[in-house]
Amino acid sequence: MNSPKQRVLLGVLLVRLDSVVPTDTLINELWGRNAPDKAINALQAHVSRLRQQLIEAEPPRANTPRLIARGSGYLLQAGPEELDSVQFRLRTARARRQLATDPEGAAALLRGALGLWRGPALDGASHGPLCAGVAARLEEERLSAVEDLCEASIRLGRHRQVIGRLEELVSVHPQRERFREQLALALQRGGASTVRRLRAPEDDRGGHGSAVRQIYEAGHGRGGPWALEHDGEEVAGDRAHPHEEGDDLEVVRLRRRVDQLSGEQRSMRAELDRLTALVERGGSAQRRDSA
Repeated sequence: MNSPKQRVLLGVLLVRLDSVVPTDTLINELWGRNAPDKAINALQAHVSRLRQQLIEAEPPRANTPRLIARGSGYLLQAGPEELDSVQFRLRTARARRQLATDPEGAAALLRGALGLWRGPALDGASHGPLCAGVAARLEEERLSAVEDLCEASIRLGRHRQVIGRLEELVSVHPQRERFREQLALALQRGGASTVRRLRAPEDDRGGHGSAVRQIYEAGHGRGGPWALEHDGEEVAGDRAHPHEEGDDLEVVRLRRRVDQLSGEQRSMRAELDRLTALVERGGSAQRRDSA
């Protein structure tokens, strides 16, 4: 499908699958504020071409086209099982249920779910407000699935294999806490060869080196689940109890949350001291005036 307008039209109809999409909504998605004078006629032409393309893709449905006019809009008929987005959500939901008890099975489901993606959600059809909102939600779900897949790898003890991918993800998505937590734990658990990477200049690490180093050093200095048993030796990639890795991830999250709350508390105390000083200065000035 080479026409951008055809992709936009198909995207809107898929977003509202088996529901009548009013012509006003379709026109807004296709043209926004730049709709042509005869927008309804132009829309009808696009619908006709899209219907023909769908029939060419499925000749047996020539007499029962998927795209039909109904009332003051158009409707695209398809079963939920025919949509990649539905299959993706079903697989990721199953994977999350299995993640803690069967990380290997969860990883297989997540790889299959992510394999359904062939580029950005609704590629070429995210210009209007309706499609843009749905595309943003789908992208968030995709990133959550990637996070789950990384967690499954960590739970299975595959730290070294996942480090490179996590470094890239942290660089591209610096605001996603979970990627940073996972990278810090993977680096720490990967042994001396990976811990040495924490000493690389921050510029070489896409700007996230200091955050990762802070997490690592905070735990490494205290021992516990963060401590390396042999600081100068390699740590085996496959662990005897891979499920314990999930507990370590929770420790990382809790430690970062405590640090965040401590920082907020310091900021609030400084603001309180500032306001108190202002009030005290104002009281002193009033007493001088009354004197």
